[in-house]
Amino acid sequence: MKESSKGKFRDSLGDLLNDLPDEVEGLNNNSEELQPVRVESGQALQLNKAKNKAEKVMNSLLTFYLSEEIIAEHEYIRAKAQLDESALSMLIRQMQNSETAITLLMETIHEGDVSPRMFEVLSDLQRTLLDIIKSQTMYMVAIEENAKKISRDVDVYHNNESSTSNKQSGIKSRGTKDLMRALQDTIKEEDIQDVDGNENEE
Repeated sequence: MKESSKGKFRDSLGDLLNDLPDEVEGLNNNSEELQPVRVESGQALQLNKAKNKAEKVMNSLLTFYLSEEIIAEHEYIRAKAQLDESALSMLIRQMQNSETAITLLMETIHEGDVSPRMFEVLSDLQRTLLDIIKSQTMYMVAIEENAKKISRDVDVYHNNESSTSNKQSGIKSRGTKDLMRALQDTIKEEDIQDVDGNENEE
């Protein structure tokens, strides 16, 4: 019985092999047409998330203090923002790594590995995470102050340009309000001169 069963199995397997086609339709022997499938790893996904988060933060910060026209006009602002974005993304990535390491270590401890060394490593990782959080907070304060400084500098430079153009027209002004006051004063002076001229004629 066993030999007959084996024989039937071999015969059925041979029939299946014989029924297989020599070539699969739609596929050529040219290996260049077969492109390798690239699966993005978890580390790459986390890095992209950190970059996207840093980019979102920097864009929100710049548009809060500066107009889109100013950002597009000055190349330095865009270059500085790219550097800040890169540094911020690295801090975010380091924070993610620390959180992942702490989570894995906590799971290992919960599974029963309660050696003193595990708790020592856990304490070091938690201390490192707190240092990263402090560094990220300080860096956010620094780039926010830098954005404020750029905003003030842009206002000063634009006001100087406005004052220069107004000097050429005979009026010195630092802003819209000053310009309106200067125009009103000029009109009043002209009215006074006209009145004085009429009185002298009489």
